Amino acid sequence: MNSGDLLQSRFAQALKNQQGQGPHPCPYPGHGGRMFQDFQQFLDHARIEHRSDFEGLDTRQSRAKLRELSIRFRRSDHSSVATAGDRSAPDIGGLTLESEKEPRRTSPTSGRKRSAPTEHEFTGRKGKAPTHVEVVDSDYSRHIPHTIVPDRLKTPKSQDPRLFDHKLSPRGTSSPHPTTPEPSSAWSTDVTKSSKLPSPQPQSSERQQQQTTSKPQQSQRQPGVLHLPRTDPRYPNLILQPDSRPISQEELASEVKSIYAGLIMVENKCMHVDRAQAAAAAQEGEAKTNLASDHWQALIALHRTLLHEHHDFFLASQHPSSSPALRRLAGKYSMPARMWKHGIHSFLELLRRRLPESIDHMLAFIYLAYQMVALLYETVPAFEDTWIECLGDLGRYRMAIEDEDVRDRETWAGVARSWYIKAADKNPTVGRLYHHLAILARPHPLLQMYYYSRSLASVKPFENARDSIKTLLDPLVEKANHTSREHLSNDDFFILAHASQFDHTSIEKDAFSMDKSTAKFLTPKVAFLEKLDIHIGRVTAKWKDLGVYVAVANIAGWFDYGKDKNLIRHAFLQQLYPPIEFSNTENPVNVEAKQEPITRSDQQSASKKRKEYEEEKIPETSKAWLEARSRIEKDCHLKNARLFTNETSAMVFRRLGDKNVFPHVHVMLAFFSNLASSTYVSFLVADAPWTELVAFLNTLIKNETRHSQSANKKLNIDTLLATDVFPREGERDDELPLPEDYHIRGQIWAQHFPDKWFERERDEEERYLELASTAKNRVERILRLAFSIAKHHRWITFASDSHTFAVRSP
Repeated sequence: MNSGDLLQSRFAQALKNQQGQGPHPCPYPGHGGRMFQDFQQFLDHARIEHRSDFEGLDTRQSRAKLRELSIRFRRSDHSSVATAGDRSAPDIGGLTLESEKEPRRTSPTSGRKRSAPTEHEFTGRKGKAPTHVEVVDSDYSRHIPHTIVPDRLKTPKSQDPRLFDHKLSPRGTSSPHPTTPEPSSAWSTDVTKSSKLPSPQPQSSERQQQQTTSKPQQSQRQPGVLHLPRTDPRYPNLILQPDSRPISQEELASEVKSIYAGLIMVENKCMHVDRAQAAAAAQEGEAKTNLASDHWQALIALHRTLLHEHHDFFLASQHPSSSPALRRLAGKYSMPARMWKHGIHSFLELLRRRLPESIDHMLAFIYLAYQMVALLYETVPAFEDTWIECLGDLGRYRMAIEDEDVRDRETWAGVARSWYIKAADKNPTVGRLYHHLAILARPHPLLQMYYYSRSLASVKPFENARDSIKTLLDPLVEKANHTSREHLSNDDFFILAHASQFDHTSIEKDAFSMDKSTAKFLTPKVAFLEKLDIHIGRVTAKWKDLGVYVAVANIAGWFDYGKDKNLIRHAFLQQLYPPIEFSNTENPVNVEAKQEPITRSDQQSASKKRKEYEEEKIPETSKAWLEARSRIEKDCHLKNARLFTNETSAMVFRRLGDKNVFPHVHVMLAFFSNLASSTYVSFLVADAPWTELVAFLNTLIKNETRHSQSANKKLNIDTLLATDVFPREGERDDELPLPEDYHIRGQIWAQHFPDKWFERERDEEERYLELASTAKNRVERILRLAFSIAKHHRWITFASDSHTFAVRSP
């Protein structure tokens, strides 16, 4: 006999033995949901709950009367079952196999403790069991009422040793911080104090009447009875929401303190372990010793505990009932940054140094951390920007370690890119985010150059990008030294010209000690310009994006790729943040020295600062900027950047009527317009290719006029140019940001966007679509920007009678 037949025979025998020993239901109206395991409990219940019917009767008479009532109840119940068509189904609701001392296993042992059955595993006969069943079990204490509640709801700790306490379970890792007493669940409170808790919601008169009629029955609940959740008779399949219990500020503060105490313990342990492992890896060098699997699992469990502690801290400190002071604690103690540094990043670096042996454990930890940070992103919105960037970093780690499946690598690169773009939309002036996007742009060199340039030319440049960009430039320079020109693409020549500018090898001293451009800069520049026109005609519509990348990289050269001492950068910065006015005999060092009594060390420090201040020579007044003009004009690096930008733009402007170059023209006109509006460096736009630009603009006006006439629409150029470049609030609601607006947003020079311009933004998938309205708005933007430059009356003019632009004669 196999194990299945043996188990079936035992089940049948147990079923036969237990016939007639089923539970005893209460026969009284309103008590049909109460079941009793033995007749004595049934009799005790009848004498207590229905005392009036059993007064004056001895035990034998009481038993006889109770049996008679039970027979009547069973007859009526059988009739209802027959009506339901379920007469032949045996009642196995109370069936148990506890009589079998050593049940045979039907599956191999896994070494893992079998979990307790869920509430869904206890099922009874269909149509037989009432909707609300209370069962008396002698295994539970008769002095404490219990309610069957979901596992996720915590119940008060009981002093009865027969009750299971989940906190004493050996499974899982207990929290290291001292726990505070937890409030009892709403359902348990309703069992013991249902008459004292008012309902928090307004109730209809019908429901109040139903609760009033059932209240005497609920007040006489039998001790030791298990109660299922409350339901509304009108909606029998829905469980009522438990009543919430308010929490005081003192309880929240106490909980946050206890969580933080445990968090500090785990954090210190993580820091100690990570430093020890990093030091050991450094000492071992190339001869790395592989760690055992259980060692890695212990480290993952430790860092997982720290992440859980941070999660508890954020939920408690950012609770809806918490005070403003309590909400500020997470920011005050830099909790998001500490969670990333000690809980995630340091351990990821440890795992990365142990690759490839640690690949499986690194994957497991990345998924664990990603789920935790995603949960915080949804539940703790106060630090949404941090969570978004953390999710992007985790996606980038996952992408970097994927070497086998190219599709998985691209998938995770897309995940990381979407998070970084979302973060950049919220903080467009932070260059660090564009640096991360540049890393994800591999292996597309021009796209990488665009993102690195954007990172270095942002309002808040990311200095580390100056080191990361070398991973793009150095291999390309090495390739050019060992490869003929025929094997280099047009993008390669473009990046090589910028590489010489970046490392300052683009200039050298001549025989008269004068700076001049070197062949390292001139050769790739000329090669790029020679092929540019053919390249644009070959890639066609793709150059709408490529042209923007070229323009942004060229403009970054004007700012010396984010160097802090660049004067053009400071000219734009002072427009954003006007400097403090100093007197003629004062400088910032003198003002700082006046704030405190001067000591010898202070004098040395002030002298050092004064020397640095004189060496940097950052102008801060109109007179100082006028004196610095000659120094700016003689800067050979800036001359090369201006030459490269103007020659590239001139080549693009010569492609009259080509809509694929419109985005590049728009970006360059925006840059020229911002330079022209600058208080201190507007003279730099004097040598722009105005002749080519004027021819391009006049052709554009003719084409648009001809197109409007063929469409039976009259284009009024005067009305078009009379309006502002950007609509005011409430005007031209159909005009949305152009795709290239997102490409130059946050740059130090792009200060022409209105404050709420990007509140009109579209969805991420739609913002780069080239619709008919997009092309129309781009043409109008180009003409308005050109007209705004013409209003300076310095470089170009506009004739309203002939509707043509012209170069202003010197």
